[in-house]
Amino acid sequence: MPQRIDFYGNYHKALRRALFEFSARIGLLDYENDVDALAPLVQEFERLARTLFDHGWHEDRYMHPLLERYAPQVLEKMDRQHTELDSGLDALQKQLREVASAGDRAAAGAAFYAALNRYIGSYLEHLADEEDIANPVLWERCPHEELSEAVNRFRRSFAMDQVATSFEFMLPALSAPERADLYKTVRENAPRPIYDTLLGVAEKTLAAADYDDLKQRLA
Repeated sequence: MPQRIDFYGNYHKALRRALFEFSARIGLLDYENDVDALAPLVQEFERLARTLFDHGWHEDRYMHPLLERYAPQVLEKMDRQHTELDSGLDALQKQLREVASAGDRAAAGAAFYAALNRYIGSYLEHLADEEDIANPVLWERCPHEELSEAVNRFRRSFAMDQVATSFEFMLPALSAPERADLYKTVRENAPRPIYDTLLGVAEKTLAAADYDDLKQRLA
């Protein structure tokens, strides 16, 4: 039996990590007295929001046609969640941009922090639904070859610099065995120069001990 294809797992771990870390940083900010520190966090959230939007778009493009074919009721739920989450993310971006000019920045910052964490709660539920509902139904109903081709089309849609950026985002969120499995998949399926480039991303991104561990696991 071929190994099950998990479209969601690794990247979802990276999204959770990014959301948790941003929530922690924004929760430490003195909104009233440290306006200079707010601007970089607004920019960071804009980048994180773009990552979330792009991830949803890729799911819509590559996984949702399979759900439409094999599990339309699951697709309806995923589509509804995507629409609600995209709308909520738009609102959060607007809310954070307006904090600096608010009459009471402390209150505006506290309101954003509360709204952000409500959003994270909804987003975590969505990720869990994709992993616990969408993944199993695709494994059960979608032929492995069809799922594999959808994932391969997704991978081929990225330029090399985009792949490198994606690995840089994912690697710190993965366990040592998950990182090794990821690189073994690349080594088995991609040309050697791509594998070597992505191994360089690991060397740049990971702590020295983690990179050495990865190399040992790949030996």
